Amino acid sequence: MEAQPSHAIGVDVGGTKTKACLVRIADGAVMAEHTEQTPCARGGQAVLDLVVALAEAMRAEALARGLGFAPVGVCLPELVSNDGEPGSAWNFEWRGLDYRTPLSAFGPVYVESDVRAAAFAEGWIGAGREAGIFVYVTLSTGMSHTLVIDGRPYGGARGYAIHFAGAELVAFAGPGQDVEVRQHIEVFASGKGLGERWALASGNPDATARDLFAAEASDPRAAAMAENALLAIASYLGQLANILDPAIMVLGGGIGSSPRICERLSRLVRPFIFADLARDLPLVPAALGDNACAVGTAALAHRAASRTISSSRD
Repeated sequence: MEAQPSHAIGVDVGGTKTKACLVRIADGAVMAEHTEQTPCARGGQAVLDLVVALAEAMRAEALARGLGFAPVGVCLPELVSNDGEPGSAWNFEWRGLDYRTPLSAFGPVYVESDVRAAAFAEGWIGAGREAGIFVYVTLSTGMSHTLVIDGRPYGGARGYAIHFAGAELVAFAGPGQDVEVRQHIEVFASGKGLGERWALASGNPDATARDLFAAEASDPRAAAMAENALLAIASYLGQLANILDPAIMVLGGGIGSSPRICERLSRLVRPFIFADLARDLPLVPAALGDNACAVGTAALAHRAASRTISSSRD
């Protein structure tokens, strides 16, 4: 009789780096991990090759520990449908790429969006574990969100309910109030967007969002750019609060999980929340940090594999 696996492998493919973790399912502990830079500029096939190599490394680690079969979950920084198919190419192109054949060497592979994987982990063992309804927001290289109800991330009709924002019509401006103002929040305030904007302003082509925030104390340009970006983010968080009415909001990703940034956003968001009784909405940093996506997708892969094993027994 095939035993339920005790461990699973989670591969978190990010816009900047890719992390693979061997995860103990009993408590979500990370037993082994390895991280590499994501070769987005080299295209989807190069990213797939890295995912396969990292999954193989974690499988070897599992075998060395005598753990046997470990299902694999992969989460992507893209739209992912409810059927586990990529639906966008913001960072790299996997649509039309045969990624399942090389990954099938590990058995059934579970594919999910990174934000839902992280939200699942935070609802399971993280900052949202005691909240019946919470919103998880990723503020990192990119930006996205998901609603979580009783531990289950909401995917929407197609799996695309993670958009943080697009090129919305923000306002009309100008003397006659007839000039459209549109802004894509990721271009303006994501980690990638802030890095690119600060690179232009500072003259350092390698500048990152981390460099921007580090320069705030000494450079008024950096301070203004960071504060404006956080104010823009706070306005979107306020609208999420108005639309979804969560009990708490969990902020993850390289920007969002910073306690200092989270505290600033918590202060800035209040005026954008309409209901008086909702303005005390707690904004808390994600508890699992960089491991949230990998742990979440490993747990989801384990759950899917367990269902498959149970069905085969029936």
